[in-house]
Amino acid sequence: MTREAGAKNNNTTLAPVTDPLTAPFWDAASKGRLVIQRCQACGELRWPPLVGCPECHRRDATWDEVRPTGTIWSFVVYHRAFAAELKDEIPYTVAMVHLDDGPYLVGRLRDAEDAEDAGRPPAIGDRVTAVFTETDGVPSVRWRAVSTTTADSTTNGDNSNGKA
Repeated sequence: MTREAGAKNNNTTLAPVTDPLTAPFWDAASKGRLVIQRCQACGELRWPPLVGCPECHRRDATWDEVRPTGTIWSFVVYHRAFAAELKDEIPYTVAMVHLDDGPYLVGRLRDAEDAEDAGRPPAIGDRVTAVFTETDGVPSVRWRAVSTTTADSTTNGDNSNGKA
C-alpha cells in the first residue's frame, strides 16, 4: 500500500465527497486505508456500498479494512478524455480490480513501481496494490502494478475472502 499526498494535477478539480453512504470509504482512503462495507447479518462484503444487503436483505453493515491488493480483472485505455478535466492526462488506464478479499473495485491504474515493468502495458491477471492520493483535499484510490515477487510477499498465498 502506498500513500501519495500531494499528487496534484492543477487541471483536475474534484468535488468533495459528501455522500453519507460512501463517507466511511473516503475517510479511510484519506488515511491510507482500504475499507469495504460488510453485512453484519450474513458477513458478505459488498461494493458498491448499499443501504441493504443484496444477499440477505438486512440493513445493518460495518466497514471492514481489507487488503489493498488484487488482480486486474479488466481494463480500458482511454485515448479520449472521459471528462474535460482529464484531457491533459490521456492516454490513461482504468482497471477493474478483483480484490484479494473478494469484491471488485474500479480505479485509475498508475505506472508500475519496478523499473523492469515500467512502460509495459497492463495485462489481465497483473497484480496491483492500492495507491492513496489526494487532489485538492479529495482522497482517491488508484492502482499500481507490482512485480510478481512483491505480489507474492503481499498476499502470502492467502486468497480467502475474510469470512469466518
